[in-house]
Amino acid sequence: MRWNQVKGDWATVQEGVKRTWGRIDETDLKMIHGERDLFIRVLAQRYGYAEPVAEKKVDAFIERLQPGSKRRLSQLWFSRLLKKCLGQIHVTNRR
Repeated sequence: MRWNQVKGDWATVQEGVKRTWGRIDETDLKMIHGERDLFIRVLAQRYGYAEPVAEKKVDAFIERLQPGSKRRLSQLWFSRLLKKCLGQIHVTNRR
């Protein structure tokens, strides 16, 4: 996905941002408003990343998105939720 597509579909993309980076809140998302440089700075600030690291993370996130990203974001969210849930399952031996 190209950045101009991200800006045009920011309402959808920000749902994936919230799921991926929980420390980025609604205020941050409104401020970012699809601007790549702001996104990188906010990500670096919230997570303590160096800006080059944050830039790579943003680029990798955007690269995973496809046109019509609502479905892709849903799949990404479900995959992360499933991994999180599976990590919290504890089996006990009941008789």
